[in-house]
Amino acid sequence: MDFEIYGDDSGAVLKLDPRVKILIFFAGSAVVLNSFRLTPQYLYGAFLCAILALCGKKMDGLKFFCLWTFLIFFRICVTSSGKGHPIFVSLATGVVALILFSMPILLSLSLLLRTTRINHLLSALQAMHMPAFVIIPFAVLLRFIPTVQDEWNGIRKAMAFRNISLEPGAIVRAPMKTVEYILIPLLFSCVAVIEEMTATALARGLDSEKKRTSYETVRMTAADYIVIALLIGIVIFAMIFGKDGPFL
Repeated sequence: MDFEIYGDDSGAVLKLDPRVKILIFFAGSAVVLNSFRLTPQYLYGAFLCAILALCGKKMDGLKFFCLWTFLIFFRICVTSSGKGHPIFVSLATGVVALILFSMPILLSLSLLLRTTRINHLLSALQAMHMPAFVIIPFAVLLRFIPTVQDEWNGIRKAMAFRNISLEPGAIVRAPMKTVEYILIPLLFSCVAVIEEMTATALARGLDSEKKRTSYETVRMTAADYIVIALLIGIVIFAMIFGKDGPFL
């Protein structure tokens, strides 16, 4: 999953407030932890894929919806057929359950990072009266993830230029070379990136106790309240019928 350095919502039909996206992330965790049936999980997955598509990531929303549908269909077929070796059935259902367990969290995190500009997110956090010791590490973290991805791509290109293979087989055959050629440059790059981003955050005055002004206007719209209402309904449905009920 690729994370852009700056969130892009230029093609969005629906522009949600960052606080709603944060709420979607925590709601995904609540649905996953309190729902063991497929219907509430599929309902939340369809909702999340629709929001992702409306926020400008149409192909991602479609691909993940198809993947979600396939995994649930595969799990139903495996468990209801009554055929197959028990070890294979247990292994297949376990892997599918693990993927279904992690997908809501990963998708909601992708929605937050990939469709939200950093300045907009920081303005939303300040509107929530979050303290500076929370905002600064969070801002550095959001910039750190995609920047390290760029550093990793640079290391791979440099190793390929020196005719050094980074294929899994080569890494297994020579693990010490992996440490020398990959991990050490990546660690030095990470340290440099963290120092630069911390200095940038301090230069922008994020540690100031005074209230900062912003060009970004953060306000809740009717669409935000509609999404919140739908989200609350899905969470309540998952809490009630996620463990016992007439649904799959």
